[in-house]
Amino acid sequence: MTEHIAHMGPMLILAGLLAAWVAEAVSRAGGYGYMLDMAVGLVGSVVAGTLVWILFSHVGMPWMFVSGCVGATLAIAAQRGLWRSVRLGT
Repeated sequence: MTEHIAHMGPMLILAGLLAAWVAEAVSRAGGYGYMLDMAVGLVGSVVAGTLVWILFSHVGMPWMFVSGCVGATLAIAAQRGLWRSVRLGT
């Protein structure tokens, strides 16, 4: 189990950071900034990866990366859709 986490953990971290970087690059005006997008992306990626790992215990690294990207994207989209942005003053 520890070996599986050691292999899949970096995939989830990479997926969360990549999704946050893309979200910040594509739509700068919608979020709270780069660091919060990174934090939200990492949390979303880890939560989605954990759920996929619980439901399907033997998934490979590419599927873990994809599930991490999806989880991070959903978390960032929810953050931008539900929380008001301080930068925009809305």
